[in-house]
Amino acid sequence: MRVLASITMAIMLAAGTTPTRSHQAASGWDYPFECCSSADCARIDAGAVRESRSGFVVTIAPGRHPMWPKERRRPLILEIPYQKARQSPDGLWHLCINDAGELLCFFSPGGDS
Repeated sequence: MRVLASITMAIMLAAGTTPTRSHQAASGWDYPFECCSSADCARIDAGAVRESRSGFVVTIAPGRHPMWPKERRRPLILEIPYQKARQSPDGLWHLCINDAGELLCFFSPGGDS
């Protein structure tokens, strides 16, 4: 198994590529690969999250997330069902969205409900 990993790494380096890896939250844990492309995830303020009967309502003001810059002018409002929430490893709120504002991953301090 170790030999196979070494061979794979050698092939990737020879081809000029590096292993794909997600980026880290400020507190040091890695966002899952399926959630980000090195910029899609960020910690959000607790005040941006409101709990509803069926999940969470997240409101991101322009400029308060790397993927929702000030140029957007309108807030992004996402309704996130409980079953899409993941446990936050650092006990803080984190949101991963693409540049269109579509949900990729959401991390809540309480995790799944």
